Amino acid sequence: MRLEVRCEDRVGMAMEILDLLVPYHIDMRRVEVNSRVGCLYVGFDDIEFKQLTQLLADIRRLRGVADVKTVQYTPSEREQHVLHTLLEALPDGVVAVDLKGIITMATQQAAEDVSSSLAQMFGQPLSQFIPSINFERLDWQTFQHGVTKRVRLNGQLMLLEMQPYFVTNENAINVCAGGVIYIRSAQRLGRQASSLRKAPDAEHALQGFMEPSVCRSVAMKRCLTFAHAYVSIDSPMLMTGEFAVGKKRLLDAIFHAWQQQNLEFESAIRYVGGAALTSETLTEYLEQGGWLAIDDVERMSDSCQGLLIDWLKEQPSRLYQTQAPCRVIGLSRLSDESLREQDHLRDELYFMLSSYQLHVPPLRERKDDLVGLSREILADAGERSGESPISLSEDAMALLKMHHWPGNLKELESCLYQARHIASGMQIETSDLPLEVGETMPIALIDGSLDKTVKAYEAQVLRKLYPQYPSTRKLAKFLNVSHSSIANKLKEYGIV
Repeated sequence: MRLEVRCEDRVGMAMEILDLLVPYHIDMRRVEVNSRVGCLYVGFDDIEFKQLTQLLADIRRLRGVADVKTVQYTPSEREQHVLHTLLEALPDGVVAVDLKGIITMATQQAAEDVSSSLAQMFGQPLSQFIPSINFERLDWQTFQHGVTKRVRLNGQLMLLEMQPYFVTNENAINVCAGGVIYIRSAQRLGRQASSLRKAPDAEHALQGFMEPSVCRSVAMKRCLTFAHAYVSIDSPMLMTGEFAVGKKRLLDAIFHAWQQQNLEFESAIRYVGGAALTSETLTEYLEQGGWLAIDDVERMSDSCQGLLIDWLKEQPSRLYQTQAPCRVIGLSRLSDESLREQDHLRDELYFMLSSYQLHVPPLRERKDDLVGLSREILADAGERSGESPISLSEDAMALLKMHHWPGNLKELESCLYQARHIASGMQIETSDLPLEVGETMPIALIDGSLDKTVKAYEAQVLRKLYPQYPSTRKLAKFLNVSHSSIANKLKEYGIV
């Protein structure tokens, strides 16, 4: 039951009305004042009609009371239900938390997104339902323009748009009271889902690279073993790998894993080109802390290399400083052997950076990962366009495995994006792939076996190349594989 009392705005009016409720043993549920229209609202459990009639008469006799009547709801209740209806009408879920990360409000869609119920969510930490983000540690008032995070909830890609909300106090100062999280689904976003690729993956970090479907090859497993170990090591690193093998993506994942493990959420990773660095900018970056990734590190000027060498020599004396020192990572497209042989990178800097080395393998050494990588690329393309993901036929997959992939992941993405638009159905065929196919290359599977087909093509390529490079060492150097591997294959296929 709710009463609306139209009265003067004077000191003591609310207390006098509340005192009248005491003799009736009324348990007060709500008190609300609307000074703009001169009304006071009180809410309590229903009472007998005789008691209600007497109570209304008592209230009317108070000085300054113009009228009193029962109402179905108060203005704040009406506004609350309007807001709730509006939020429930939104296509995506909404959650509100206080400064401690405790859920104060949520919509039904948000509960479904986190596989819970509204009753189970209220009053609980949001991190319990979205464990990839420590909401209790967020400083909401620093997110003046909002922040976006990409996560996976129950296997679905989600985009969290987080915005702080403020309450004006008696001094007309806006005080941050918590935050609102808008949970956008890739499927619900449709074509707008392309923005998902602009936000960091907060949940998967390094674990995303360990998916069995994209980490079957021996080369990638070895790479990820070294990557995992570096998370716990405080030293410079030299990361090598050809164009478009995913060096920056892997380094981002290593950095996010390091952030979570060491609670360094305020640290950042910066990418700078080695050729563009000056002594002044390098000094500024090193003083800022965080991670500094220098792309094409061999292109740094001699003065910058000397400055970085001196800085790295001082690092042991910085172990006990309160602020974590900057961590330097050198990135290069050159192989480890080429870096040692070329004259641009000083030997001293090379050995300092290579105190920890990480080589990202090219795609031609990851043929076992092609199935998983292709499915992942096509699934992401489907999410961005709001369409169902398209698949690859067995013959098309065999053709992908036969390709050398000089452009690595970038070439694979471009190839599949183009084939996806050319394909007439829900499956990509060999004719849809923009790859050159030799006249004698087998297109159909041999005996229904992908391995036999790949070996047949491999044998054909080696028979063609061996006369041009008539020694196992020359052929191994040209193909950038080990000498023993080429020797074994030539013997296996009866070429020598």
